[in-house]
Amino acid sequence: MADIKDDATSLLSKPWRNFFDKFAEIDQLKNSKWKEIHQLAYICRRYEQYYGRKFSFSLKNAPSKCPEIVLVKKMCAMLGTTNARTIREYIDWIFDEKIIPKDMKIRSLAFFMTPGLGNEFFIKRVEKNKIDKTTELPNEYKEVVDSLGLPVSTYGDLAFAKCALEEAPNSESRAPYRQLFDKLAAMGFDSMVLNGLR
Repeated sequence: MADIKDDATSLLSKPWRNFFDKFAEIDQLKNSKWKEIHQLAYICRRYEQYYGRKFSFSLKNAPSKCPEIVLVKKMCAMLGTTNARTIREYIDWIFDEKIIPKDMKIRSLAFFMTPGLGNEFFIKRVEKNKIDKTTELPNEYKEVVDSLGLPVSTYGDLAFAKCALEEAPNSESRAPYRQLFDKLAAMGFDSMVLNGLR
């Protein structure tokens, strides 16, 4: 329906109006805090940006159980993750690599669950995101590092910090690094990616 209020939304019941009002939250919420409704809102935004019109909703069932939310939940299950960053990356990949270059006309969110797309996405993601010691940290991780005033800018720096923590986990001087890893984990960071960098 809409991620911007318009005359048509005023015709809907209050639960549906509240549902669509939540779409605007993607502009304020950090991606790591997104829930299914925000992922749906993001798909709708990308849809409207490309096609120049709003995505048409079925308006069946209660908003929290509408077919579009159910499809977003199935998409997450297909991807095997609830990590909001990965899901947003998948949505962008679908639009940037599949829909836009091929000028596809999708009619349903079921397209996001096309057999094989999830596997292809993860294969391409691994190739694109190959990490070595000199790979710079993403901006959202750098913000956490900067907030703690730590001299960490690459995955190699993080791997070194992880080793230092493992050697002396209760060291008071290494407490800021414990905080760093706790905050990064809350954002969905998997420290297993550092194992091959030692």
